[in-house]
Amino acid sequence: MDDRFITLGHIDTSVAAKNIAKLLEENKTYFLSGNWGSGKTEFLSEINNNTHKKLVIIDFWRLTDHRSTIEIIFSKLHPWKYRFLRFFIVLCVALSILITNVVDLGLSSFFEFFGVKLIVGSIVLLVAIYQFFKIKSDGFYSYLLTFKYFSLTRNVLVIDDFDRMSNNQQEESYKVFSLLNGKLPIIFVGDIEKVHLNDNNFLSKIIDRRIELPFVLHPSNIWQDYFELLSKKLNMSLSDDFWRRFSFENRNLRDRNHFNDYVNQEFFSRGKLGHVQEEQQLWIIYAYLFYPELYQKLLKNEEIKAKDDEKTSFTGMFKFGRSIQEILCDIQQSDFNQYPPSYKKNRLAYFLYEESLNRTKEEFDTLLEISGDELSRELKEANYNTDFYQYLSSEYKSFSENQKAKLLRMTIQESLKSYNSPAMDYIVGEKLNEEIPRYERNSPLSKEIIGRIVNFWESILRKEGLDQSEILYFMEKHRVLTFYDLGRHYSNLEINNENFAKLRRKDFFLLTYLSSIEKFNEFESWDRSIWDAMEQFGGREFLVFWEFQGILSNGLGYYCFDVVPRNKKYFLMMGENQDKMKKNRSIIEKIQPQLEQLEAKGFTFEEKIDREYW
Repeated sequence: MDDRFITLGHIDTSVAAKNIAKLLEENKTYFLSGNWGSGKTEFLSEINNNTHKKLVIIDFWRLTDHRSTIEIIFSKLHPWKYRFLRFFIVLCVALSILITNVVDLGLSSFFEFFGVKLIVGSIVLLVAIYQFFKIKSDGFYSYLLTFKYFSLTRNVLVIDDFDRMSNNQQEESYKVFSLLNGKLPIIFVGDIEKVHLNDNNFLSKIIDRRIELPFVLHPSNIWQDYFELLSKKLNMSLSDDFWRRFSFENRNLRDRNHFNDYVNQEFFSRGKLGHVQEEQQLWIIYAYLFYPELYQKLLKNEEIKAKDDEKTSFTGMFKFGRSIQEILCDIQQSDFNQYPPSYKKNRLAYFLYEESLNRTKEEFDTLLEISGDELSRELKEANYNTDFYQYLSSEYKSFSENQKAKLLRMTIQESLKSYNSPAMDYIVGEKLNEEIPRYERNSPLSKEIIGRIVNFWESILRKEGLDQSEILYFMEKHRVLTFYDLGRHYSNLEINNENFAKLRRKDFFLLTYLSSIEKFNEFESWDRSIWDAMEQFGGREFLVFWEFQGILSNGLGYYCFDVVPRNKKYFLMMGENQDKMKKNRSIIEKIQPQLEQLEAKGFTFEEKIDREYW
């Protein structure tokens, strides 16, 4: 077996087994009580190892046998005698056929010489009469069972799974008891509460002693050691809800074996350890095994609600913990901010027989230590549904300062290459939160707060080599400040000097300038200096500028404003009414030369009547 698997150890019941073995010195009748799967069979095996007597175990519930109960018991108590008897009868029938006139192999004269033919023929005749009249009497085997020369002193008769036998089988067993009572120890095994004729106290008349299973096999005891082993293997601590649920629902040894088998299957065979939140996966296994109707609801993505009679009262909580319905409802609704992703964020990974495709925390920890293309790719491509974003958002606060600085530096570098992602926004947002908490940035922002935010980012971004326009680009792109807020702070920007031509993101500098002079989207009031500044735009700057002015759209959404579609197709936004349409058309006519230059480079522009905000 794989060393990673959880192996259930042997539960030592030798002391109790020795005590029971001593009781078997007396020819009395016992009832070993315990529900199905509670370890009765294993305990009987332990008793057998501690007594000089032989336990003859009969399980009528598992047998498919048309013989009578007494015949079956005789065959188990005296196997060799029973086999000899059957062989002898078959042999006599075979010989009687061989010595007939129809099939005569010359044996007739041989048996006549020895005088055996009459004896064999008589036996065959008796068997034929018995079969013809279909005699149901068990008198023959009853006689043999009580025959004084057939000793039973070294045997103990055990009737296993007595509670699962049919009513007729149980009543037949009572007849055997009356026949063998006092001749050998008899043990009935089963759940005494489910035994036929128990209601009228019939069992108390025939059972001399009732035996309970050792306490070490009791549900309240067998799970504690297992949970300690489970916690060690999974490197986690189980909640009180978990061990209470198993203990007080009387989950027995068979349940423990089945549960452990699924734990090994899901966590180790299917490799889910590290890919799922361990206790949530354990609860899903628990529901699959013991509450299949609730598991089916999970599969169908149906909401599980606890009814009033299923909810745990305040006083009952200390004994049983929350109900399974309450726990599963919590799992469905709770969005735990930790990695690996919770059930709510990654349902498929938690279902049995499914594979978990997300990577482990350890894999991401290793990736974070290595600066390279793979980490950059994860950063650029991580959206809210990716495992990297889930890892980042749940583990960021535990990162070292060096790790945080590395991620921020990479974010700045990739941002300047026109990349953006929710993961990059998250890193920028968390960096700002460390300096100025969210509660200090309540909208609308004061000039003082805006100044603190700008000064904070300028001190970081200038060290990374960003010019003034790139700083504006970075803050707007990652939603640190809006153009409106930036315009309030940068009230002295100039666009008609030689420094403007040197800027690397002239589009964002001009947009901030327009906001500062309150001429954003006010095309009619733009003077010649604004149009001259646009003459210095590159192709991307031109497209982005007019996207923010509502004239162009790349169709990819607001936060993808800096992305050029693969097909290079843009929409000319004509407006939602006649006035707006007329206004936008006049602007489009004014920038038509630049549009034609872009068309020569493979870009296409298609009019769109209804205004769409990206």
